[in-house]
Amino acid sequence: MISVLLVDDHPVVIEGLRKLLSTDSGLSVTGEAHTAADAIELAQSLRPDVILLDLRMPGASGIQATRRLRDREFSGAIILLTSYGDQAYVREALEAGADGYLLKSTPSEELISSIHAAARGRHALSPELLDGVLEDLSGLAREKTQRDAALTEEDREILTRASQGATNREIAHAMSRSEIAIKKRLQIIFNKLGAVDRAQAVAKAIRRGLI
Repeated sequence: MISVLLVDDHPVVIEGLRKLLSTDSGLSVTGEAHTAADAIELAQSLRPDVILLDLRMPGASGIQATRRLRDREFSGAIILLTSYGDQAYVREALEAGADGYLLKSTPSEELISSIHAAARGRHALSPELLDGVLEDLSGLAREKTQRDAALTEEDREILTRASQGATNREIAHAMSRSEIAIKKRLQIIFNKLGAVDRAQAVAKAIRRGLI
């Protein structure tokens, strides 16, 4: 039996969730709260397997409550259940330690299956939010690659122009540099990327999302 704590500042939402979860014999509502403070207190005393947590509530938000729960070493699953699908909220919730982020428009069957999945240690995310999360992860990966490669803005401009077929002389003219300076800079770029020539450097930079 999976125990669930319901947290929402609207009693009608709590009642609806309680009725919905009662249709699944594997779920049991162990308590309910209407504020983040009450949720934290009940979570510590009841130790539910899963918390369904609203995003916006009086006092602290669901994201703030998630951080405080994780700071207090709450080990159960936390799912934000909200009407707000802003990508910034999703990112912040996951960074705070949430195991899932579901919209209140989520179909009943999907909500129930997500609770079961979260209780087993899996993440739950509304499908319509997935593209945004993947885009975020891709962006973070590109930023990390750029930091790791330590390419300067000038390096990336040189590589971009090289990828467009510009010669060293053409790049030097466009950037108001000498051809020798561009040639030397390219050698530094090759070393940074582990490339042996400009073609390989361009290919590696494109593959890593650097240009």
